[in-house]
Amino acid sequence: MPSMRDHGAMVAVGVVLSAGGHHAAAHHAGGLAALAASTGWDPRSADVMVGTSAGAVTAVCLRAGLSAADLASHYLGVPLTPEGRTISARVTTRLQVTDPSLRPSSRRPANPMLVARELFVGGRPRPMVALTGLLPDGEVDGSSFAERAEQLHPGPWPTETTWLCAVDLDNGQRIVFGRDDVETTVGPAVQASAAIPGYFAPVEIGGRRYVDGGVHSSTNADLLAPLHLDLVVVSSSKTTSRTVDRADGGSLARAWHSRTLRREVELITARDTTVLVLQPTTTDLATRGSSDMDDSTTLQVCANGRDSALARLAHPDAEGARRLLEEATPRA
Repeated sequence: MPSMRDHGAMVAVGVVLSAGGHHAAAHHAGGLAALAASTGWDPRSADVMVGTSAGAVTAVCLRAGLSAADLASHYLGVPLTPEGRTISARVTTRLQVTDPSLRPSSRRPANPMLVARELFVGGRPRPMVALTGLLPDGEVDGSSFAERAEQLHPGPWPTETTWLCAVDLDNGQRIVFGRDDVETTVGPAVQASAAIPGYFAPVEIGGRRYVDGGVHSSTNADLLAPLHLDLVVVSSSKTTSRTVDRADGGSLARAWHSRTLRREVELITARDTTVLVLQPTTTDLATRGSSDMDDSTTLQVCANGRDSALARLAHPDAEGARRLLEEATPRA
C-alpha cells in the first residue's frame, strides 16, 4: 500500500474513532475539539479516518462538514455555529434506541461455528468474536442510525478516505466499508458498524450479515499502520493507559480492549509514525454510568474528554504530536 507521505501534503494525519456508545461520541467530540482549539488543526481535514460503531457515526459527522467544536457544543448544550446548525438541520429522523436491558426472544446462538474458529483455528483468539457467535441475533431495529447518517451525508461515499469497520457474522472476519469491495452508502455502513451483537439486528448488505466492528477491535487502528502516516490521532473511549488500569482495576473487557490498542499502536509506531492516544482517565471513568448507551452523563463525558485531551497534549511526550498538528494546519 502506498505511503500517504508521498501525496504532497504538509503533514499526513490519520484519525481513529473508537466504539463505545454515547460515551464514545461525547469523548470524541470533547477530545477533538480540544486539539482543534489548542493547535488550529481541523479534524475534518484528516487524510484518512477510521470509525468503529459510535466512531463511525462521528466520522460521518466530520465528513459531512460538522466541526469538532460543533460536535462538542452539541454535548455541552451551547449553541452551534451557523454552519453547524445548517448541517444538523438535514437530520429529521429521531434516533430510536430502546432499553439496552431488553433481551432477544430467541436463545438460539447466532453462529456457534465462530467459537470453534476462534478457539481452534490458528491466530490470536478474539473473545468478543467467539461471544458474538454464542449470542442470539439481536432484534432491535437500528435503521434510524442509517437514516440519520444518510440525511447528514447524502449521496455517494465521502471523497476523503473514510473507513467504517464491521464484522461479518457468518465468518467472523473484519470488513472495512470504504476500503473493501462492498457496495454500500454511509447509512447501511454506519448501521452495520454499530449493530451491537445480541441487541441490534444484524445488518444485511450484499447478501452478507454484519455486526458491530468493535467485536474485532474497539479501535481498529492497525488499519493505518501500512499507510506510513506522519501522525495518527486515536480517540479511544473503551481503553485506558496502564497507569489507569492499575489504579482502577477495570473490567476484563476494558483490559482486553486496552491490550488490543497497545498492540495496534506498536504496529503503527514501528512504521515511524507518531501516535497520540486520547483515552479516559480515572476521573473520566468515575463520572460515567454503567452502560455506554447511558446518555445522561454525556455533557460531563465531553467536558472530561476535552480537559484530559488538553492535559495529554501538554505532556512533554506529546510535543512531537502537537508540532505535527500545528504543521498540518493550513496557513492563510
